[in-house]
Amino acid sequence: MRTDRHPYTSALSEYDEAIRLNPDSAEAYFNRGLARALLDQDPSAIADYDEALRLNPNFAEAYFHRACLKDYLALRKSLVSDRNAALRSAISDFDEVLRIAPNFPYLSDTYYRRGNAKYNLDQYEAAIDDYNKALRYDPGASAIISERQEAEDILNFYEEAIVEFDEHIRQNPDDVKTYKIRGETKGFLGRMQEAKADFQKILEFTTDKNIIAEIERHLQELNNPDYWQQYSWRTGH
Repeated sequence: MRTDRHPYTSALSEYDEAIRLNPDSAEAYFNRGLARALLDQDPSAIADYDEALRLNPNFAEAYFHRACLKDYLALRKSLVSDRNAALRSAISDFDEVLRIAPNFPYLSDTYYRRGNAKYNLDQYEAAIDDYNKALRYDPGASAIISERQEAEDILNFYEEAIVEFDEHIRQNPDDVKTYKIRGETKGFLGRMQEAKADFQKILEFTTDKNIIAEIERHLQELNNPDYWQQYSWRTGH
């Protein structure tokens, strides 16, 4: 008799039974989570990975697969803050993989995927570092080389702009607008102390109440990375 059931659907019932018989089996929860993830990236797999990790906090493979699913689901979220929170959570899980299992069999993939999550948070320097680490384990991986090149190109674009701002400020040391743009660019790149210095310099120069209010808001949000993504040139903002 013909059936259209996905092969992982029948596996789920088997894992349900395994969990019923042995509710303290981290492996059983992990296997069910993996089956759910393979079945259309089902978000409920995360709950199974959570339970597997509660039962076995050193289950590196559960951290890895939970991170992969979080990363995948993050890019489907409509709110930037929700997406970024999910990406950071995925990065945290990849961190745990590397902490628990320095000889993890998928080290290249772990660094590569963590690099991609950082890239999607516009953390280009950190992403490049992860891509370099991934390439140590898989030197010829074309996808990793391509992603690293793209991250380097974007970072170079910002770096070149900062050099131009530096020169403009050298010639025009009281130019509030250039200090502001340079500070926002550095804030976007995560260079918060440098951004703070530019913003504080502006407050020494200007009496414009609108600019002062904007700069004070920048300083209040200095450590909020979500705030600085509005200054991404890559996304046209």
